[in-house]
Amino acid sequence: MNCCVNCFADQGLRSRIEAESKGRGSCDFCSSNDVPILVCEGLSDMFEQIFVLYTNHATAILSLKKDISVDLHEHIGHYWPSLFNQDLLKTKDIKHLLNQIGRGWGGYMDLLFEQPVELQIYLNGNAEDEVYDLQWDTFAKEIKDQNRFFISQTLDLELLESVFSRFAKTYPKDTFFYRARISDYELPLDKLGKLPKEITTPGRANPVGIPYLYISDQEKTTLYETRVSLHESITVGTFVLHTPISVISLKDIALYGPFEIQDRGFDIEEFIKIRPYLLKLEEELSKPVRKQDVNLDYLPTQYLCEFIKSLGFDGVEYRSAMAEGGYNLAVFNDKNLECVTAKHYQVKGLKYDWK
Repeated sequence: MNCCVNCFADQGLRSRIEAESKGRGSCDFCSSNDVPILVCEGLSDMFEQIFVLYTNHATAILSLKKDISVDLHEHIGHYWPSLFNQDLLKTKDIKHLLNQIGRGWGGYMDLLFEQPVELQIYLNGNAEDEVYDLQWDTFAKEIKDQNRFFISQTLDLELLESVFSRFAKTYPKDTFFYRARISDYELPLDKLGKLPKEITTPGRANPVGIPYLYISDQEKTTLYETRVSLHESITVGTFVLHTPISVISLKDIALYGPFEIQDRGFDIEEFIKIRPYLLKLEEELSKPVRKQDVNLDYLPTQYLCEFIKSLGFDGVEYRSAMAEGGYNLAVFNDKNLECVTAKHYQVKGLKYDWK
């Protein structure tokens, strides 16, 4: 049976199919026509790297944090949401496709593809007990309660440098970003930048007295980030980048496919070990600063942002928790950014969602 480029979202896998396809045709799984196709067994060697990570187990509570039983195709769909094109493929299609790919693998067993599974690394204890000695909770407890400036044995900085560098990206000159401040009137351009150090309070990324410039990818994101209330007014500044900046991007950690992360220099099992730590860091950076927060809660993210700054990067990029699909940057040095325009808005309506 034949699969095609449209069956997958993982760019590394799509490139493989395009490179090895012997022609165009119709896909047996997503019903696409006149697309590069490949016999399913032609992907068996790539997927072997995923199959060998699994073993049969009653639940996947350790890796998915849910006490549920999941078959192989369900686990892969949850853990690697950007591997398959889930807009075109239904769950049963993914199961069938994985089974066909698996039949070209020398270690194929019906049991692995038909009964509940779990990642072996979690059952071995490595993922939670070691995590390359980068456990978030242990690190956070030490920096808050024991050692503030000289962390003892809970961080492997050499490893962290290697990991972070693989998520570096560069924003080119003339890229636009946005920043907003609540105000009754339109603020001048020079009032829309970072606060003076004398009045800088601690944030998720910046320590007290050390201001960073927090900017967003679009106006909508920065409006949500300020949490402006109904009938309040706000000034939104547009910032332009005069020279390229290099940042560490944490905004898509959960969306990387297993073959995309190989393109970034990771072994799949290596990435599985470090993934929870990176997700936790991004989650903590994304949380909005709240009045009831204790400043100690910001220390872990401040420490790691300072470390990233010490490596020569210009900032950290992370997902917005307030605006779906938006992202923010904490820029350590704003000399390359200039506020060029400002717009004043009054909020006329708000939309809430809850569960």
